[in-house]
Amino acid sequence: MTLLLAGAGLASGQSRVLFDNRLPAPEPRITESERGRIEYLAEQAAQLGSWDEEDFRPSEYCDGKDFAINGVAPGAFTAKGVQQTAYLYTYCYFRPGWKQGLVILQKNEIVAHYVFTALSHNLYAVKDINQNGFTELAFEGGFTGQGYTSGYVEVAELKPQRRYMATFNYNTKQQVYEDNCGAVESGGTWQSLVIRVTPAPTPKYTAQTISGSCEQQRVATKVGSIRPITVKAAPTGWTPAPLK
Repeated sequence: MTLLLAGAGLASGQSRVLFDNRLPAPEPRITESERGRIEYLAEQAAQLGSWDEEDFRPSEYCDGKDFAINGVAPGAFTAKGVQQTAYLYTYCYFRPGWKQGLVILQKNEIVAHYVFTALSHNLYAVKDINQNGFTELAFEGGFTGQGYTSGYVEVAELKPQRRYMATFNYNTKQQVYEDNCGAVESGGTWQSLVIRVTPAPTPKYTAQTISGSCEQQRVATKVGSIRPITVKAAPTGWTPAPLK
């Protein structure tokens, strides 16, 4: 459901696609060594109770057996001009939200690790849309209940300050995806926003509503006009977690 945000070589005044549900997300490609290292960090975080619930500890309902790496992205997230890799992982699918984490690896060193509760199923790099020399990250997620699905996208930066630069969801009245495909036997529909951004010290965002039938998730039968939208920065609420 995601388009990786192309960046290299594009003019600063040219808009880029940040989200388009019609394009599939690539499967994370990692080595067994990478997976093992991230899984170890997740287990360390769980043993220390690093997630936001004070009484959270591994249990029969959340024991790490469902551990998964949901997304991998390259960039310069915590230092300019370096090669780093970001990993989004899920320790367990614990209600009301998954116990998840973000790890940043530079060469062979873990330089950042945060944990949080969310429903993010994909991670991709965003190419420095505020032109400060750091790569941003987009977290894509959503929830399905009683046959209805809703989706969100959060754009975060780690430096110079850790924050969400933009959030597109139901609460901001900019929900990027919704459908009733599991609630009806036939005639179900989906609706989505194509989000574009023009890089600048204060990036400019636009949204375009598209929709289609559940039988053809990649085909929009209705396309709306492009309109400007406003976004608001917010704290991430992430908790620092073990680096070793």
